[in-house]
Amino acid sequence: MRKNWRGLLALLILLALLGGSLQIGPAGFLSWQDDGPLMHLRVARTILALAEGSGLALCGLILQGLFRNPLVDASLLGVAPATCLGGLLVLLLGAPGWLLPLAGSVAALVVLSLLLLSLRRRSALSSVLLMGLALNAVLGACLQLLLAVLPADRLAGAWAWLQGSFAQSRSSMALALLVTVMLAYAVVWHQRRALDWLLLGTQAARSAGIDSVALQRHLIVLAAVLTAALVSQAGVVGFIGMMAPALVRWGLPGGHARWLPWSVAVGGFLALFADILARVLLAPAEVPVGVVSSLLGAPVFLWLLIGQRGALR
Repeated sequence: MRKNWRGLLALLILLALLGGSLQIGPAGFLSWQDDGPLMHLRVARTILALAEGSGLALCGLILQGLFRNPLVDASLLGVAPATCLGGLLVLLLGAPGWLLPLAGSVAALVVLSLLLLSLRRRSALSSVLLMGLALNAVLGACLQLLLAVLPADRLAGAWAWLQGSFAQSRSSMALALLVTVMLAYAVVWHQRRALDWLLLGTQAARSAGIDSVALQRHLIVLAAVLTAALVSQAGVVGFIGMMAPALVRWGLPGGHARWLPWSVAVGGFLALFADILARVLLAPAEVPVGVVSSLLGAPVFLWLLIGQRGALR
């Protein structure tokens, strides 16, 4: 029983958050017997929040392992602003809304190509991180420029999406995203022992017969593609990808066999909790989820920066 108390506690927290996500909102409480459109919207929103948090945590765990740094997450690669830039171009041109995820994915693939080119030429992960930081700066400036010229009737929707929101979720897209996250999880789970070796350094990984360069490239591609899918559906939900795996690494010693399921679970918990807070803090108005997640994550970031620099060493 002692060995399973963490799992039972996590299950109880998940059930409580799922129930709160379905019943609590600016429009008031809904009963479980309610089968109206509002309940359907909340079900889709809950699935999207769960997929978003779990996927961001998975990306963060991958990149923190690759870079051996608990402060790294997918937002540093430049993929998130590229996806947002593609989406804003769709809004600016007045194209149909279903093109937004497609345009965001195309922009993310362009950035991904630049990252892989940097890795091939320099053969060092630090070059990928530096390229991502440079792309973040350039693409962030481009986003501000597009927001300045975006028509006023589309500006509010674009701004809400950029700040992170689960409000416009659809059941089919949310379920597809959740399945995508589960498939990505299966791929990373298959590489869990290789990731443990990478924590010891590329030389140690090579001595264990692991092609560290190929593994790094494949995992960066996976993290970037998954980040693009997540951002295209819900915008930028900051800090969850950094916060969830970093907290799990700190509180649960071991390797990726333990960190993977717990990071995904904690990421889902944080996204659901942030979404509930976003609905009730200023009800009947709604706070962007990305703002709430940043308020939750900023203290964790500072704590890691000041007191936990050696967390992965």
